[in-house]
Amino acid sequence: MATETFHQSLWSALTPAAEPMPPLVGDVSSDIVVVGAGFLGLSTALHMAEGGAKVVLLEADEPGFGASGRNTGFVVPSLKTAFGPADVRGLLGEAGDRLTALVGQSGNAVFDLIRRYAIDCSAEQTGWLQPAHTAALQRILEQRQRDWATLGRRVEILSREETAEKIGASGYHGALLDPTGGQINPLAYARGLARATMAQGVGIYAGSRVQQVTRADGKWMAVTDKGRVRADRMLLTTNALVDKLYPAVADAIIPVRVHQIASQHFGEADQASILHGRSPVADTRRHTFAVRWSPDGRLVTGGLVMPGPMPLERATRYFSKRLENIFPALGRIRAEHVWSGVIAATLDSMPRFMSLEPGLDAAIGCNGRGIALTTSLGRAIAGLYSGTLAVGEFPLPHKPPQPVPGKLVAQYGPAFWLPWSNLRDRLESGAGLAAS
Repeated sequence: MATETFHQSLWSALTPAAEPMPPLVGDVSSDIVVVGAGFLGLSTALHMAEGGAKVVLLEADEPGFGASGRNTGFVVPSLKTAFGPADVRGLLGEAGDRLTALVGQSGNAVFDLIRRYAIDCSAEQTGWLQPAHTAALQRILEQRQRDWATLGRRVEILSREETAEKIGASGYHGALLDPTGGQINPLAYARGLARATMAQGVGIYAGSRVQQVTRADGKWMAVTDKGRVRADRMLLTTNALVDKLYPAVADAIIPVRVHQIASQHFGEADQASILHGRSPVADTRRHTFAVRWSPDGRLVTGGLVMPGPMPLERATRYFSKRLENIFPALGRIRAEHVWSGVIAATLDSMPRFMSLEPGLDAAIGCNGRGIALTTSLGRAIAGLYSGTLAVGEFPLPHKPPQPVPGKLVAQYGPAFWLPWSNLRDRLESGAGLAAS
């Protein structure tokens, strides 16, 4: 990364240091080698080990170093903003129904795992709130509630007045509240998953960037600068940080840099008046307004900024002003932590489970909804590999990667569309949220 901000994040400041994990030295063998210790790699390795497999997990830096340890910490049992069960079915057919089922239980999957392994990560299953910035989108959320109800899953619809009271801001037309969602300290969750994974016998090697992937004598081999892992199967879970390790995977996703800020600390009175139920909020705007309370009483928010010089400074000004506009009673916002990370996006906002070669797969592209989705998807991949989940029950197509058309242009598209997106959001929101 041109500007490395991992240690500048709020989560780095709040989270106890990780346990030392040695780099890989020499040759080792395993049933499966997983490359990348984010949520997806950790969840897959943990659930594979629970089933009795011998697993090695290689990480270029430390567990949670990428987007897993830098995001806002939302546990969101949902895909993209406007996607409900019917939309996913339309894209993926029967596999869409299986993906919908996986997403629907993904919030509980995270919090159940946290409780089972006693992971200390400031977990709050307070629900996830998606307010609608237009009347049309409120109707879409109401239809989504009906779709979920037919699948036996309960989500709630809040009125305009209930939404304003719960958020502490007027102008929204209502909201969808998913009680199974919530928020965590994402870096603490990643480090807790790493400890649980090692306790199950997985060898985690940090500071071990995989430089080459080869196949010899019927085995896959991951080569680092000081060692090699031979395994029957290999799974790449590097997400946006795949770099040049496997170009076909890199060509199939759009890397998008996202910036985050954490404000100054606010007292109990302010915390009671804004997001008083402590449900994290991610609304329906094109440039989503997402906000939550941190464990130490700070507002955490973020999103995209235009490419150019001094991105952290511009992110600080923009997102601080956005908070001031939506929550004017709080007064001036001071961003005391500012950081960034890169997510892997896809053109249809769907995750991918890629078949690269026999015995070599990659899972990637969670489009910024990673905590809940990756935790559940890792469990499903472990079930597929162990044979406890049939191929026909897996929630995603398993097929070769498809390159993103015009990727050189596409990777800058989200940021360059920002002025137009922000203008449309302001015009659609009306007076109540126009200044945001």
